[in-house]
Amino acid sequence: MMTRLLIQKSLRESAWLLVACACLLFLFCWVSVWLICQFDLQQIEPLLRQLKPFERFIPIPLEQLLTYSGSLSMVFHEPVLVTCVLVWSIARGSDAVSGEINRGTLEMLLAQPIGRLRWLACHTTVCSVGLALLCGLVWLGLACSIRTQSVRQEMAPTVDISLPLLPWTVPIRVGPAQQVETPLARLVDSSRFIAPTCNLFGMGFFVLGLSLFFSSCDRYRWRTLGIVIGIFVIQMLLRLLSKATDATAFFGYFTFLSAYQPDAMVHFARDNSAAAWWLWVPSDQRTLSWPYALGPLGMTLMLLVGGSLWIILAAWRFRSRDIPAPL
Repeated sequence: MMTRLLIQKSLRESAWLLVACACLLFLFCWVSVWLICQFDLQQIEPLLRQLKPFERFIPIPLEQLLTYSGSLSMVFHEPVLVTCVLVWSIARGSDAVSGEINRGTLEMLLAQPIGRLRWLACHTTVCSVGLALLCGLVWLGLACSIRTQSVRQEMAPTVDISLPLLPWTVPIRVGPAQQVETPLARLVDSSRFIAPTCNLFGMGFFVLGLSLFFSSCDRYRWRTLGIVIGIFVIQMLLRLLSKATDATAFFGYFTFLSAYQPDAMVHFARDNSAAAWWLWVPSDQRTLSWPYALGPLGMTLMLLVGGSLWIILAAWRFRSRDIPAPL
């Protein structure tokens, strides 16, 4: 009975934020696919040549951006999408303990016949389910838009001519090129974005666990927000430093964002869809875009394990700390 009431309380407090983020993520993914379909990707090839010196900052070759699957995989790095996931994880994670203390409601809440761990477990469950729903809507927005959009391609009518005495055929163009509408679903398989979506969930879950831990340590929510946001900014800077030069590549070992590789997952599994779910990559299968021993699934699991460890630390700290009286 009390567990149900605690879950209902968390749902009421997070409902508007969940609805806002869900609508924004779904519409953003839908519109992103539509925008990509409005351009002939081959026309941006001269621009990509100019960006060749900056190729090291993205985990896939620039040539992959000339394919629709490669362009769509970059949606997972869009600031709007990442910010929505971070807003949910940080806002809801920071509210668990320091938010309740800041409002002066935690003491009254714990005066009821409930334990501290039960409250934290219910709050974490609602946050995790909400995060899974948001990430699911990211994939759903991409999948629905892929199903409904089409692209224009230039195609010239050809006939195959068999060469005498040889088992070969040569295509011969017999007319001018024409603009043909091709459904995007024929060119891109939406199931290829399931593994990147799981990776997005892993990144959000790690930040959620981090927010819960610092919320369990502090009494002011504004300070919890500042600490977690500051840590994330530092992690982003370390990630950029690791990509800048070979001499600074070791900084990649000090940031959890090195495990967030949604676009590299799509590129790595372009020829073998099962590779997106590899836990470990054999040495002979590693490429320049995926030089890691951990596979795509291993990267996601590492983020999930890291988030779980932060949640365990949050539970330990919350159980052992004193609750200050409301001011």
